[in-house]
Amino acid sequence: MEQEMGDGWAEGVHPGDFDRCLKVYLNAFALRQPFDMEYRIKRACGEYGWIADYGIPILNQSGEFLGYVGYCFDISTRRQSEEKLEIACKDLAASNAELEQFAYVASHDLREPLRMISSYVALIERRYGHHFDADGHEFLGFVREGAQRMDAMVLDLLEFSRIERLGDPLIPMRIGGAISHALKNLKTAIAECDARVTVDVDASLEVVGDVQQLDRLFQNLIGNAVKYRQEGITPQITVMARTNDGKSVFSVQDNGIGIAPEYFDRIFLLFQRLHTRDAYEGTGIGLSVCKKIVERHGGEIWVEQSPSGGSTFLFTLPTPE
Repeated sequence: MEQEMGDGWAEGVHPGDFDRCLKVYLNAFALRQPFDMEYRIKRACGEYGWIADYGIPILNQSGEFLGYVGYCFDISTRRQSEEKLEIACKDLAASNAELEQFAYVASHDLREPLRMISSYVALIERRYGHHFDADGHEFLGFVREGAQRMDAMVLDLLEFSRIERLGDPLIPMRIGGAISHALKNLKTAIAECDARVTVDVDASLEVVGDVQQLDRLFQNLIGNAVKYRQEGITPQITVMARTNDGKSVFSVQDNGIGIAPEYFDRIFLLFQRLHTRDAYEGTGIGLSVCKKIVERHGGEIWVEQSPSGGSTFLFTLPTPE
């Protein structure tokens, strides 16, 4: 660092950093305050490297300013790592955007041939159904049901791709509204199985979120608790919240059929099902949507076994500063 000493300092600073560094130094000098800055400087070999430069003002016993004592050290390796990480993050963001656009376009375009399949199956049944035996009608039913399932999966994939692309801005909001809307939409399903839903959450609790997406988040989690209930047992569902390190931690606990620990990660993947369609309807994308929504809000989501043997889904949301 010999080139940092004496009057050669200004000559070695990279032209792109010089004005910024000079401003920092002059401002600190005028106020007799410490300074720190990072900049590129020409090494003895002629190449530029990054250094961190710190200065501390020196005062005599009378409080008179005498100058600065400073120190610096090479941070080239760290800056190179940061630059590589920044490039990787940009590439990843671009790749994710391309994948979301691809999912949207592919899903949108796939629906047209599916509609055509369903239409022609219905037409065949109307015109030629009287010529078919029981097997023929059964085979047509398989085609129709397959097209309907595929259409449902395409619609869910469209919804999944829209979470990032078409989400509303994240704003301070009261969480009570999202929970109330979710329960209102699930009113019929809750009544059909006489489920008991307890909400132990301060309705005025504020989070930073997308109102519609958080409605959907609670609807998916509470709806799953209703769907995956134990036969012959009244569903008991509890929604709770607590604050931790500037975030709100929510939980949806049930006394349902539960999830084996080895599947705790798998259930959040796209189109992953732990049960047959005959046992439980759905496409297997609901929890993937939940994970995507929570991650868009900068939170985390996970599942644990509840004391009753059911499941407890937990997730975090940011709170206003």
